[in-house]
Amino acid sequence: MISYTTRDFQSIRLELINYVRTYYPDLIQNVNDASVFSVLLDLNAAVTDNLNYHIDRSLQETVLQYAQQTSSLYNIARTYGLKVPGMRPSIALVDLSITVPVFGDAPAIQSNVGTLQPPDSAYFGVLAKGSQVIGAGQTFETLYDIDFGADFNDEGVVNRTVIPNFDANNILINYTITKREPVINGITKVFRRVINTPETRPFFDFFLPEKNVLGVTGVILKDGTNYNNVPSAQEFMDMTNLSNKWFEVDALAQDRIFIEDPTKPKDATGIKVGKYYKTNQRFITEYTPQGFLKLTFGGGNTSSDDLLRDFTVNGVPLDISKYQNNYSLGSTLKANSTLFVQYRVGGGLVSNLGPGAINQLGTVNFNVYGSDQNKVTSVINSLACTNVTAAIGGANYPSIEEIRNLISFNFAAQNRAVTVNDYEAIIRKMPSKFGAPAKVAITETDNKINVQILSYDSSGALTETVSNTLKSNLATYLSNYRMMNDYIYIESANVIDLAFDVYVVLDSSQNQGVVISNIISKINAYMSPSNRGMGQNLYISPIRTLIQSEQGVITVSSINVYNRVGGLYSSSQVSQSYSNTTTKEIQVIEDTIYAQPNQIFNVRFADKDIRVSVKNLTTVNFS
Repeated sequence: MISYTTRDFQSIRLELINYVRTYYPDLIQNVNDASVFSVLLDLNAAVTDNLNYHIDRSLQETVLQYAQQTSSLYNIARTYGLKVPGMRPSIALVDLSITVPVFGDAPAIQSNVGTLQPPDSAYFGVLAKGSQVIGAGQTFETLYDIDFGADFNDEGVVNRTVIPNFDANNILINYTITKREPVINGITKVFRRVINTPETRPFFDFFLPEKNVLGVTGVILKDGTNYNNVPSAQEFMDMTNLSNKWFEVDALAQDRIFIEDPTKPKDATGIKVGKYYKTNQRFITEYTPQGFLKLTFGGGNTSSDDLLRDFTVNGVPLDISKYQNNYSLGSTLKANSTLFVQYRVGGGLVSNLGPGAINQLGTVNFNVYGSDQNKVTSVINSLACTNVTAAIGGANYPSIEEIRNLISFNFAAQNRAVTVNDYEAIIRKMPSKFGAPAKVAITETDNKINVQILSYDSSGALTETVSNTLKSNLATYLSNYRMMNDYIYIESANVIDLAFDVYVVLDSSQNQGVVISNIISKINAYMSPSNRGMGQNLYISPIRTLIQSEQGVITVSSINVYNRVGGLYSSSQVSQSYSNTTTKEIQVIEDTIYAQPNQIFNVRFADKDIRVSVKNLTTVNFS
């Protein structure tokens, strides 16, 4: 018998020879290389070897860790519910500045006489979302409307500076207003397609015409087919009329999306109220191995109202989903209509640029509403830009190994909140227009998920005063991901304001004022909120090392830490005991001040809360 485990050419040929010698000894006598039979043996062995190779390769391409073809990994990703990303755009921080006139018609005031006249707020202006800045042949767009009259950006972080400008005679002439905002590489485009009867079929799909598509940002379906102009950017953004909007979802079975609710009041600037909206008008997107983006619309078996329209004519409404296991895969498109798809193109490694490279304006929509047209024109013409950070993060399509790792991670995550780490990751996924907490602490006790958050105040310091709109948005957003028996409670965390008394011995040959200033700066940087996390203990040794590394410091005599409470400070107190209850000096335990999971240490006023005192070396006489 032939062995079925034999798979290579030589072994298969030998098996065939043995088979013939066993069962046909009188028919075949000569099996040397010169015989015709040897040719037939080689052909059969080669065909079998080739078939085994392709069977092995086909099986290999179905296994995640062995697949090598991009198309195979895309199919596996689709099976595991992973949406493989396309080109990735770079992001940079850009300083956008304008020159604004002084308020009022009175003569300009000298800088050394009393209080300066403020800038005229009527000419601050708003730079619309999607305005373009350019550098090194790459185009970047603003992510949201930029209001030069607001101290905050869209995420609630202070990002505005106001600088007075004086002439040669020290007379105030105008102000330079600068907003530091993120911009993202790419250009927004709109694709138009007329929808006729053939396009109304279930799961209708089509490809966008370009390969370097970053993603779809909006879809509108309008009745009629004769449109000479595409919808405006504002129409794509408008959330007051949802009847003609279609929404991207992760899967067509997902019928709830988190969107802006313009009807609800908000209690914080830059934060929009969010809500879950149930809709049948939805679609999915996916990239092909060739780099094109495909849109797929619904299956049409969704709307109970449409299916039961005849029954509701007589005034007896009936929702079929209450009486049977109805599944929804979205609506099909309507015939005799026009589909408009707003999308962005760009990205890739070429979009990564150095600082200062982005210094030109592209197509901008800058609205200034002052009454003096000459001043309006002057402000608009003064708009300038430069990127203060490098444009980073741009990347080409993911490699085979990147896709393999993304699939493994996505399968493990399952897009639901099981652990406290899952909750924090999901909170960070909430769109920033609905608010972004500065810091998050999450604890769990008996299925009670306690989410404690902090925000930034107008000076950029941490504050326990958190917008109720942000809390409500987080609770609503998390409700779609939590486990069935989890109860979510959202409240403010605790900021522990600290003060430092540092005693050092300095080299007398150094400028003591400069050394002290540098020490304060180093401690302040170490205590910066960007460098600290919730529940992170404060270790004194690294602070001592930082101070000791400063040129001119001979030794660090001692470091005392105090808890500042009340007034302009937070009312929260450290959980560690005080060595002096009057001054609230904290008793340091093993060179450490310990924090609870819902606490973060902070220095609110570095100029007065970090004090450096100089000690003199004491001479000791030995007898």
